[in-house]
Amino acid sequence: MSHASGGQQSEVSTHETDKPSIALSAKGLTMNGKLAEFTLAQLLQFFALAERSGSITVNALGRESRLIVEGDRIIGWGHDDYDVRSALLATELLAGTSLDAIRSLDPRLETPGLSFVVRNLIEPDRWEAFAQRQLEQDVYPLLTVESGEFDVVVGRCPPAPLRISYPINSLILDGSRWESEMEAAKIEGYTVESLWQRDSPSSNGNGITFTSLDWVVWTIMTEPQPIAAASRRLGVPDLEATSAVRRLHGAGHLRRL
Repeated sequence: MSHASGGQQSEVSTHETDKPSIALSAKGLTMNGKLAEFTLAQLLQFFALAERSGSITVNALGRESRLIVEGDRIIGWGHDDYDVRSALLATELLAGTSLDAIRSLDPRLETPGLSFVVRNLIEPDRWEAFAQRQLEQDVYPLLTVESGEFDVVVGRCPPAPLRISYPINSLILDGSRWESEMEAAKIEGYTVESLWQRDSPSSNGNGITFTSLDWVVWTIMTEPQPIAAASRRLGVPDLEATSAVRRLHGAGHLRRL
């Protein structure tokens, strides 16, 4: 077998424009093609069945998303320039001690494992919601789309900007559940664009048992805002914020505008 030199790739493609192109590079075995040939869900299943490691980058629906895979698990998300520290600092209502600890970090690109450090500085439920939001915004909508492109690298896993641990089959099932539940909420009138506000200035949240998410959603609803804005401000999934709004609305603590 001949090896490429000077950064060149040794290509073994089909030469058909609509077929995936396969090549060998310094990163490992690479393949790129159209999602019309293989969806993201199918590519993930290929990794799981073959017990391979590497990364999958998808460009579709106006966004680009990269998943880092190890066998049958997704172990990371995001591109190398993703800064989990800055993303968390942009959210609201984190505990003061967590904010101080995160601000004190001095992130460096050459120092991997930042997300592992940050994860241990905030409440577990806030971290899980934050990580889940990234999947909801940039992975679930792309799982079955057939318009776009993909780039696969089979080889050593690169450092993960956002470390997660998610079985591939579970992610695909959760993505399907997310899609159906968001559609059901939309039919009921709880779209992410719908505007909400506390029912009255004197409303104090009594009458129902708040979950921690219910509490933070209710807290920021002093001014009219859509569900999407509330979930973005809090760094939580749209689906979870929608469920909180539904509960609070049903108990009379939020009103639709």
